[in-house]
Amino acid sequence: MPVSTLASLVESPVATRQDVSRLFARAAFGATAEDLDTWEGRPYAEVVDHLLNVPALDERTPAADEGERIALENFGGEDILIRGLMPGIEQAGRWWLERMRTTEYPLEERMALLWHDHFATGALLPYPDVRMMVLQNQTLRRHGLGNFRSFVEAITVDPAMLYWLNGVENAQGAPNENYARELLELFTLGVIPQIYTEQDIREAARALTGWTASPSTMQPSFQAGRHDTREKTVLGVTFGNLGDQEYKKVIDIALARDESPKFVAYKMVINFAYMPPTGDLFQDPDPLVDKVAATLRQSNWDLKEGMRTLLMADEFRYADPAAARQIVRQPIDLVASLCKQIGVSANPADTPFISLSTGVIPLLSRMGQVPFDPPNVGGWPVSKEWLSPVTTLARYDWGVTCYNLWVSQFSPQLLSELPDSDDLDGWTAKFGLAELSGNTKTLVNEYLAARGGAAESERRAGVLILLASSPDWMVM
Repeated sequence: MPVSTLASLVESPVATRQDVSRLFARAAFGATAEDLDTWEGRPYAEVVDHLLNVPALDERTPAADEGERIALENFGGEDILIRGLMPGIEQAGRWWLERMRTTEYPLEERMALLWHDHFATGALLPYPDVRMMVLQNQTLRRHGLGNFRSFVEAITVDPAMLYWLNGVENAQGAPNENYARELLELFTLGVIPQIYTEQDIREAARALTGWTASPSTMQPSFQAGRHDTREKTVLGVTFGNLGDQEYKKVIDIALARDESPKFVAYKMVINFAYMPPTGDLFQDPDPLVDKVAATLRQSNWDLKEGMRTLLMADEFRYADPAAARQIVRQPIDLVASLCKQIGVSANPADTPFISLSTGVIPLLSRMGQVPFDPPNVGGWPVSKEWLSPVTTLARYDWGVTCYNLWVSQFSPQLLSELPDSDDLDGWTAKFGLAELSGNTKTLVNEYLAARGGAAESERRAGVLILLASSPDWMVM
């Protein structure tokens, strides 16, 4: 164990039950009752290290991860064209939700969800198809806690991204600027302040010419004859022909700017901690964004160290509502978390391949977030933007759906594994919460009093649905 880690464990105060609940809710798809009991009273830094202890995919046993095989065997080919795109997206989405629920390394999947939003890419017909999206999902997983520079390099020549933002069409004499624009605007620099010009985008697009991808092999390739070999100038830096390494030069130029670590840190903070009151991180800096950005710069873009700084910071640990340091959980997080904590599969083996009106993915669609199908290259809303009359009703319906999944997957005898309807302490732990607010307790008790003569199964279902739609559960 590094000396710095040992020192942090010695200095770190112990984790309260609330600490464990909040940390796991934001970074691990929720705490189980066992998690709450295991980590309460341990040094807070030790709990953070536990979540960050994610071995590289090729260091695990078995070494080969299943992502590539699953993509090749289940999510492609002519049958997808026959069935239609949405069935493939639904099948892939349920696969990923189940992985979120069951993984030994939940922060890895939570980071993959963050980067799926940051590098927002969606399946289309004919390409990128669902196979390409699942392989990109593996790229998000592989690099999500690694080096951000290597990550951007990998995503730039990722086959799904090459098709999604027209990189396969980018050639000398007819450069396509779509990816170059988003590389600067959405992936590395942001727009507050906007330091790049339209000329920078045009020059970057020329530097990115020559890349394509094969739908059959799903591998990128560089075609030298399609690459613009003339001199380019991006953000004031001039360089000559670098062939298939030229895209890395553009990335290096962008990541060398002071705006870049602040922009990436901002994306991490709004996904895990809170929405800063302003997006102008230079004129009105946010303390947590500044801390994470400094770590990214000092560590040469080590995302794991950036996350350690974020999770250890007081601004994250003490979610002060008065300072607006809370976030509304996104739909995918809500679904994966409740499946995990209640113990039901989002992808049961006997579920029909697609359901047009019921089931997990159609419900996520009503909430506004379907895996592998972002609304646009800008990704999904954040925090309070998730709440509307329509999406809030869908969140309520998710509690009903989850209970029905439980009933369909377990025998009546196992239904007793849910807490008794009036065991609020048991329900609180089942939901991974440290405590329930006074308002939520009052609401649940009023429901139980009104349904005093109802069957216990109905009362349990009612309590589950109420807690699944409560502010205690939806706001972290």
